[in-house]
Amino acid sequence: MNTEAERSSGPTPLLGAAWKILTALSAFLVLVLGVGLALPGTWSAERDVVVAAPPDSVFRWLDAPELWQRWNPWPDVAVTATGPPRGEGASMIWDDPYAGAGRFTIVESRAPSRLVYRVEVEGSIRTRGVLDLRAVTGGTEVRWSEEGDFGWNPLMGYAALTMHRVQGPELERGLGRLKSALESAPPP
Repeated sequence: MNTEAERSSGPTPLLGAAWKILTALSAFLVLVLGVGLALPGTWSAERDVVVAAPPDSVFRWLDAPELWQRWNPWPDVAVTATGPPRGEGASMIWDDPYAGAGRFTIVESRAPSRLVYRVEVEGSIRTRGVLDLRAVTGGTEVRWSEEGDFGWNPLMGYAALTMHRVQGPELERGLGRLKSALESAPPP
């Protein structure tokens, strides 16, 4: 027969079950974080559209950050323009409870064929975007590509896996809005 001391020295069945569950959850969390660290934190997406306008007209809508708000599908946040109004160095900054704090900056502007920009959100999420323009029959082909880096955050590695499916449609929507704006309004 077990004495009272022998029975109280070992874990109760309930504590033993709780310990096993806690151990299993801990192992699962370590596995999820380990896989997340092994995943690349980078992503890319690309879309294109043909706009019935010459490259010069299209480019004027691209190298002025103020005009991006008229066609880009970004969240509707209050922005402050900084730097020059057009071209390299032109920027917008924001600090929004939903979208976070960020900065959009044009880093290269080669009229009328190429615009490169950088977006930084919360200091750790970085996106590089390129808009290439090429004259084609009937107008201008606009190719918009973005690539980003979520850094070493193990949970963001999972997000990076799906960004081409998330950001691709956003680029497509923006290009559709740009096309609509250019084909229905005079150049700025």
